[in-house]
Amino acid sequence: MKNAAVSNSGRRVATTGKTALAVALAAFAFATPAMAQDSFSIDEDAMFGSEDMVETVTESAAGSAVQSLLVSESVRVGGRFTGSADASWTWNDPWEGDFDITAPDDYGLVPSLSSLLFFDARPTEESRFYGSMKASWPFSASAGVLDSDGDATGDTVSLPNIEIFELFSDFSWNDSLYFRFGKQTVNWGVGYFFSPANILNLQEIDPTDPTAQLEGPVALRALYPIPGTQHNLWAYTVFDAATMKPEDTAVAAKAEFVFGGWELGVGGYYQKDDPIRGMLTASGSVGQFSVFGEATVARGSDRSWVTSVSSALAASGFVATKTDDESIFFQGTTGFRYTNSDANITVMGQYLYDGEGYPNADREARITEAQDNETAIKAFLALADPTADVDAAFSGFLKGLIYGSGRHYAAATFSKSELLVEDLSFSLFAMGNLSDLSGYVKPTLSYSFFDGMSLSTSASFAVGFDDGEYVVLNDGRALSLSISLTLGSGAF
Repeated sequence: MKNAAVSNSGRRVATTGKTALAVALAAFAFATPAMAQDSFSIDEDAMFGSEDMVETVTESAAGSAVQSLLVSESVRVGGRFTGSADASWTWNDPWEGDFDITAPDDYGLVPSLSSLLFFDARPTEESRFYGSMKASWPFSASAGVLDSDGDATGDTVSLPNIEIFELFSDFSWNDSLYFRFGKQTVNWGVGYFFSPANILNLQEIDPTDPTAQLEGPVALRALYPIPGTQHNLWAYTVFDAATMKPEDTAVAAKAEFVFGGWELGVGGYYQKDDPIRGMLTASGSVGQFSVFGEATVARGSDRSWVTSVSSALAASGFVATKTDDESIFFQGTTGFRYTNSDANITVMGQYLYDGEGYPNADREARITEAQDNETAIKAFLALADPTADVDAAFSGFLKGLIYGSGRHYAAATFSKSELLVEDLSFSLFAMGNLSDLSGYVKPTLSYSFFDGMSLSTSASFAVGFDDGEYVVLNDGRALSLSISLTLGSGAF
């Protein structure tokens, strides 16, 4: 099911491909709605101590406080269960022509069932073992079988829909140097909707679900708290393949400094044949506002930019591309958070500059070229696969071309709980590409009947010019109405 006005709003796409059909399908996948992603996580670091905090507990006369807090004879097991049923109706462009509320362009019902399970074992003061696993319904998925040469055989096999999300151990040396080895989330950035400093994780933040824990790599982490201060030094060795050469290992380092109510971070990342990156973070408060910022500088980029679009380029997915391993690219973001507990109000906003985006003139030229070649591209697509929906394939191609193409983005959210009555809440989310003045707005009204059951209703609006990113991604200035019933969800 497609929820058009709430398309997944990640920023970056590298438009390359071996065939036109592959490009179109990949682009269509990039534009799928955020509801298809996991909507839950349990961040054990956030609950039981993160990499940003080291707490020193002194030994008392009655014994070791560290031991009483960190040592357990039993293994703690917990997790989270999420169940929901989501119905949505979408009209691609109801503002032009006759609008018939009984004839949506798309509608559907999506039941969702998912879970996360974790174990946490702390047998000694110096060691901890942790792992978490995700599963979602349907509980199996079909995958193609490859032969010894890596070619598809045409056969399929059913695989369980289970993911090992984290698996690591913590250990220390001389109670002064602390290590973690295994698959782990790496919390480098301080951004909420966007995080350029999120260099090491395998996932980027989804602005429509910014609190979801990100999947991290297999890495060895070392932490050295500087004695007598609140400053920390971090070092990482990242293993991003099951088999690799020693020289292909990625290394990273970060230093954190606390000055009054401000925390500053500075770090760097290096891997052979990848762009060298440096990062800077800052977070603190100004009056009643919490403020934060991030900046990264990279020499070179792993992105491919489209330089031209033509039906004559069918062999390369109708596009010519270029890469840049030498130029300096800057990304920066700043944002704020305001909370008024008396009024039950929270407001957050964030701006992002992406130096790897297209200049406006280049972005507009690529879109114009794609539209001018639309008829010829569709003819090639039909020739390659007579059964293909060429309109949908070209739409996917165009979405892949424009997705994440801007240099300036912003996102904001407003929420108020206890609206008129205790169990009623309201939120408003907005995100926009400031380069082409397009975006979408989503107000949501939620009511909790009791623990275990709540209902939310929302309307999403895509706004902007015809060639704007969020208008193209949503097949027009779309209107989407949705109703979501949450059933029995919670942590245990």
